[in-house]
Amino acid sequence: MQLSITTDYGIRVVLYLIKHRQIVKSTKLSEELNIPKNYILKVTKKLEEAGIVNIYQGVNGGIKIKKDIHEITLWDVISALETTTAINKCLEKEGCCTKGSNGFCRVRDVYVVLQQAVEDRLQSIKLIDLIEDN
Repeated sequence: MQLSITTDYGIRVVLYLIKHRQIVKSTKLSEELNIPKNYILKVTKKLEEAGIVNIYQGVNGGIKIKKDIHEITLWDVISALETTTAINKCLEKEGCCTKGSNGFCRVRDVYVVLQQAVEDRLQSIKLIDLIEDN
């Protein structure tokens, strides 16, 4: 699995919002994090759909963390922003075997174990722990 630039931006946005714990305008996020504003809007919309942030409209609007800051994991952000988190196509919901196998595949068994280990590790990393001044 290679994380997209959208996910990289999303992690940076969430870390910033956790650290500041207040409503932040998208233009400020864009300037502070050096992320194009259109990406800020794209990322925060997906994060809102995942229940991680709230987006407030209007003059005093902006983006703020919604979820408990002590509970947000790296997995929460990655799974909200990535199209797939599977390490191989055969592990996706509509996955298919690249070798055309319909039955038992020893390599897939290894992928399943590896996939679970990756997910478990990412679920164990709280974003607040990645902030120096928490």
